[in-house]
Amino acid sequence: MSTGIMGTMDKIRKLRASRPKGGGNGRLKGIFHQWKEGDNEVRLVGPFVETKTHFLAPVPKRGERGLCGSAAFNGDDKIPQVINCLNWDSKLEEEKVGQCPICRLGDLAHQALKEDGIEEKEKKALEKLRRDCRARTQLKWNILDREDPYVLSVSDGNERRVLGYKIATVGMEAWSDIEGIFDQMGFDISDPEEGLDITVNRGHNGTRVSYSAQACIDTSVKPPTAKVTPLTVEEKALTLNDIQVICGKSIEASRIIDALHEDYREFLEVNMEAETVSEPERKKESGTDQKVVEAAAAAVVADDDDDGLMGGTVSTRTSVKN
Repeated sequence: MSTGIMGTMDKIRKLRASRPKGGGNGRLKGIFHQWKEGDNEVRLVGPFVETKTHFLAPVPKRGERGLCGSAAFNGDDKIPQVINCLNWDSKLEEEKVGQCPICRLGDLAHQALKEDGIEEKEKKALEKLRRDCRARTQLKWNILDREDPYVLSVSDGNERRVLGYKIATVGMEAWSDIEGIFDQMGFDISDPEEGLDITVNRGHNGTRVSYSAQACIDTSVKPPTAKVTPLTVEEKALTLNDIQVICGKSIEASRIIDALHEDYREFLEVNMEAETVSEPERKKESGTDQKVVEAAAAAVVADDDDDGLMGGTVSTRTSVKN
């Protein structure tokens, strides 16, 4: 048997080992944790995975049109409201030279803001577009939800609640506090033996949702101290969710571009076309990009209403909708 290629039986063993325990030949549902209002007591377990994401959907209650129209998130060919940045390698957890159209769009907006003669309304629209296109850093972490530590095991059409890890998304605001707990304790608080529970609070600071975190305190001892919570035998027997596989899926750049609002898509495409023009062809235009300017002006129309990377050069300044 060849020793250089993984054999079928080896692959079967690897696949079997990677599947969640307790679910038989079925699958698990409800593994994505949702932070509820107020306090959430959880136990972090194992290493986190750093991700970079883009939020694409409109938020009507805040008057936010988003990067894509609502139709993009419905139907058989719908895309997720939150996508992984194509300029981020989720396996290596580092930046890569990618083809992320959202990062590219944000870079174009940044470059357009440097041009002379920009109007105030246009400036505000471009600044907002730049902000909307920024990739958000989030940490994905296996947790035990102390209030509801169960997931659904689905097998042969039947569902039953079983003890299981959930995947929680930790933003940088909550991470700032969690990092402080790591530093204060001086050990790995996600360790199966020496780790401890934490409380993540989801609140509101008056303008937006806010998050904070603190260690759970054992008040039965004097003085009160952080409560170490070793995993039980049953909890140790559970299989951690493969976060990189579950959360590392990406959407093709072409599908993202197709889903953009028309003015954003044309703003992106006009500039991409301009960058493919060779230097001799540019010289034919007597040192100007007048045709590109005219094309962009026709393609992108400013909004009359006043209604959270890759390098490149903007070939024209143009208006985008708020």
